[in-house]
Parts: sequence; C-alpha cells; structure tokens
Amino acid sequence: MTQPNPLATPTAWNLLASAYEAEVLPTFQHFVEEALRLSDLPASALIADVACGPGTLALVAASRGHTVDALDFSPEMIALLEQTARARGLGSIRARVGDGQALPFPDGRHDAAFSLFGLMFFPDRARGFAELRRILRPGARAVVSSWQPLDRSPTLVTVLGALQQALPDAAAPPAQPPPLVTPEACRAEMEPVFRAVEVHPASSQLAFPSAAALWASLERSMPPVALTRHRLGEQAWGPISGRVRDAVTERLGAGPVRVNLHAWLSVGIA
Repeated sequence: MTQPNPLATPTAWNLLASAYEAEVLPTFQHFVEEALRLSDLPASALIADVACGPGTLALVAASRGHTVDALDFSPEMIALLEQTARARGLGSIRARVGDGQALPFPDGRHDAAFSLFGLMFFPDRARGFAELRRILRPGARAVVSSWQPLDRSPTLVTVLGALQQALPDAAAPPAQPPPLVTPEACRAEMEPVFRAVEVHPASSQLAFPSAAALWASLERSMPPVALTRHRLGEQAWGPISGRVRDAVTERLGAGPVRVNLHAWLSVGIA
C-alpha cells in the first residue's frame, strides 16, 4: 500500500518556513516571472495564489498592482507572508490558512489562478485542478508548475544519493511516485477541467560557493531533508550531515557548484 506523501501535510513546510523564505523564494523568481507572463493578466487583476508558501508569487503580483488571495495549509508560511506584506506596504494581499482542495473563494470571480510547486503535492490533484477552475471567470487562465524528472539535475542527484548512503535504512524517506513530471502527465490531469492546455518548459540555475554550501542550504530548505532531520533529532543528524558534506565535496569538488532546476508550467483556460 502506498504511504501518504509526507509533503502533503503542513509539518515539513512549517519546519522550514523561515529558511524557505530566505533561500528558496529568491531562486524561484524566474518561474514567477514566466508564470505571470503566461497568465496574460489584465491590469489590476484579482488573482489566487494557491499553496502560496511565503509569497513566492503573491508578493511580486501585489507589487504590480494586482489583488491577491493567497492561501497555504502551513500557518508558518502564511505568517511569514503577512509579515513581509506588511513590511513592504502591500495591503492588496489577503492571506489565509486553508486547503487548496476546498478553496474558500466564490465561483467565477478571479482573473487568474496559480499554484507554483504546490498542487503537485496535493493528495487529490484532480480536486485541486477543479477548484482552480471553479474560482476563475470564463476565459481566465490557471498556471500550475511542477518539476521535471530529478535526473535532469545531476548535482541534486549526487547530493541526494550521498544522503541516502549516509542514512540508516530505517531513516530513509519513503519513496513517492513522482507527480506531474512529464508534459503528458501534466496535460492528462489538467485537461479534464481546462481547455487549450499547453505545457511550457522553464529552467533556472543556482550558484553556490562550494558543495558544502549547497548541502547546508538543502539542509535548511529542502522539505524531505527537513522532515528526515526532524524525525531523527539533532543529535543523530549531526554525524549524518557531516558524512553527506564530506561525500558531496569529494564528488563535486571544492570549488563553486551550480544546480540546474527544470520545471513545467502548465497553462489552461477556464
């Protein structure tokens, strides 16, 4: 029997909320820009950012004059978004804790809906797509992003392989079926409720001064790693982390390291 995906619960996201905001949010800027471009937004639009995290897209959209209904199931993520919005004077973000599979918004009001690397983890993705469709006005667009296969990022494969080798067998995160990693899978899940579905590739690159710096960042901001660390406790985690750091330094070298990120942006019209 397939175990529930631990990333479909708030626990991991609450654990890493601060690090996610500081380290991951800026790296997603390219994907945000592509998603907004593909959405064909009118001026002063009303949009929904579902599974918004710390405001990866919501903050950019609000700064450009749009009103954003931002929702996430992690209270820590929503607290960070509200704090950042206040600091930037962005009163047009309406953030709340909620379930992306049961959106607390009326039918047919929004000019666009987004879910960047969020809906891909929903236990019921079909319901997630249906809810995005329900809240959109006719002709409005939804943009949903997901990751391409991990093997397109050899550096991450190396790091995660080192982690698997360093962990006790019982501590390894359970394998999960990859969600929405091909254009065919993206279309198959979006087309039942949207028309004219198109799947666009998008890529970004991150630079780190060393393999050790990359691993330190992943420790703080990668959900499966954060969950494993939390489950084991800091005393057990320390030696494991050291072994991973040493292994990735040996395999990737002591100099700067680059990580390629490849995503799909699926766009459908209501």
